[in-house]
Amino acid sequence: MCGEGTTAQHVPPTSQLPSPPALSLSSLAMLSRMRRISSARITSDALAATRLALNAIQASTDAFPPLKSSVSVVLVIMELSQRAKSNKKACEHIAKRSAQLVQDIWRQTKDFGVVLPEEVERSVVEIENLFKEIESFFGGLETEKAWERFARQDRHKNQVAEYGRLLDEAMMQFSINLELSIHRLHMSIHRLHTESAATDEKRHAAVLTVSQMSESERLQLLTQIRGKVPFVHVGTASD
Repeated sequence: MCGEGTTAQHVPPTSQLPSPPALSLSSLAMLSRMRRISSARITSDALAATRLALNAIQASTDAFPPLKSSVSVVLVIMELSQRAKSNKKACEHIAKRSAQLVQDIWRQTKDFGVVLPEEVERSVVEIENLFKEIESFFGGLETEKAWERFARQDRHKNQVAEYGRLLDEAMMQFSINLELSIHRLHMSIHRLHTESAATDEKRHAAVLTVSQMSESERLQLLTQIRGKVPFVHVGTASD
């Protein structure tokens, strides 16, 4: 019940509330166009940043020759992927993956300088050859006629997917070879250090045999010398 001096307000049912104005077809088309422009701009900026990074690797004096050659091929792959008329998204993904792979190799090898362990450099050469194969495939896609693209679209789709698998496999092999090379390098340094320490111990022991030290003084000095030589445990198959 309403009190005196007040007036009850009539609230229309929900079904009678005015609907928001509907967007016209021209407005929807404009929104769609703005989204496409924004997406294209983001893609363009990302491509520009990737090209800049690849050009920096190519210009570096620390990059070894096979990597520089790979950069040149990947830059061409990126250009061809933008002009692909079939499987465009998949081609762009392969180009992006190729560029990322080159940058990963650079980050993992730049401390080596221009000379790499043989097996690591061989892995990079194999990756470069794969890049060249992808470049040739993308170039063929660009020159195909419309009916050829239609007839071969499934084959092309499968081939692009296969290149993605081959890139992952090649990068895995590179990483394995790099880890093995680093391990062998560390073992070689450790062996040289151990051999040097053992030589020092023998030299000091020879000096002690002709010195005028007492037996207790010789024992004390030998103990000090041996304390500087690292103990190396050589594992066996049963460890």
